[in-house]
Amino acid sequence: MTGISRKYMEFLASESAVWTEEGIISEEQAESITSLYEVREHSLRKILLIAGGVLLGLGGVSFIAAHWHQFPKLMRVCVILAGYLASLAVYAFTGRSSTRTGRAFLLLGSVIFGAGIYLITRMYNYKLSFSEVLGYWLVELIITAVCARDTWQVYFSQAVSLVYLNWINAIDIFALEFMSTSKIPVTQFFLPLEGFALLAALWLVSRRVPDRTAFSVNMLLTLLVLASRMSLCFGGTWTLIILALAGAGLSFSGFSDAEIMGLLAAGLCGLILTWPEVWRDGFAEWGSILAVVSAVISACVMLVNIYRGHGAIGVTFCALLAVRYFFDRLFGYMPKAWGFTLLGIVFLAAGIFFGKLKEYISRL
Repeated sequence: MTGISRKYMEFLASESAVWTEEGIISEEQAESITSLYEVREHSLRKILLIAGGVLLGLGGVSFIAAHWHQFPKLMRVCVILAGYLASLAVYAFTGRSSTRTGRAFLLLGSVIFGAGIYLITRMYNYKLSFSEVLGYWLVELIITAVCARDTWQVYFSQAVSLVYLNWINAIDIFALEFMSTSKIPVTQFFLPLEGFALLAALWLVSRRVPDRTAFSVNMLLTLLVLASRMSLCFGGTWTLIILALAGAGLSFSGFSDAEIMGLLAAGLCGLILTWPEVWRDGFAEWGSILAVVSAVISACVMLVNIYRGHGAIGVTFCALLAVRYFFDRLFGYMPKAWGFTLLGIVFLAAGIFFGKLKEYISRL
């Protein structure tokens, strides 16, 4: 089913009734059309239910853990397995009649499984590192997400994946500093291999569970890993250049989700490259000129994408470029009242211009 807002669902139902009265479609066809859609859940409700499922699992695990050493080992294993299987059973019996309840218990089962790995291995003195525990847990999360085709499970697996990728240094936050130089040879670009294997698994899951949010998170995780590895291999400045060019190319790919993520990458990296300090390593003599060239190219990419229909993102980064140069070049040379007034006029003029541009494009 396709999720739509309650407003559009009511509109579809009323239109279907009119079509039925006019004899355009039959009542069976009207029911078939409306059954293709379901009311999309509010994001706040999703967050609360996901958090509720996770916290319920953590609460149960904490309660059992407080009395853990009072149980025999075999009983401890049985408690963990019983909790996991009970959660899956509730999901199986309530998943269709009460989707939100089933999803919450599916998350509860996943939390119990992850805690169970840690507790059982410690109980039998089988030492696993934290990254290994996360790795085994992610195998279960991904398999469950594929079998259940549940988006909440996908989101949870992506959140755990972010922790795992940071723990195994596939994502190195400090390597993302744009002033850093290369630290490792190019031959180690794909190390650690398990990080890229996890990304491949997440992309396979997203094909099984198509969801725009999951796709965007996968793109973000992939960009973080690539940016981190590229920074370590090529240095931060070249990483920004490559990602900006790749993002600009991706923005013209023809795939809506890929175009949006590419435009975000091109806009963000292009904006950072407008500061001459970024070009200090290896480009010191041409830093100021290259910063201006980056601003011009970034603005051109945004303007072209505004014309192609990506108005919100394009206008946002054009505005950020204007604000960046306004405060850097002009704001310090005029009274603040005049500065803010001029900036307000620029934004109003830009809003009117882009509004007229959108009307012109729609008439073409």
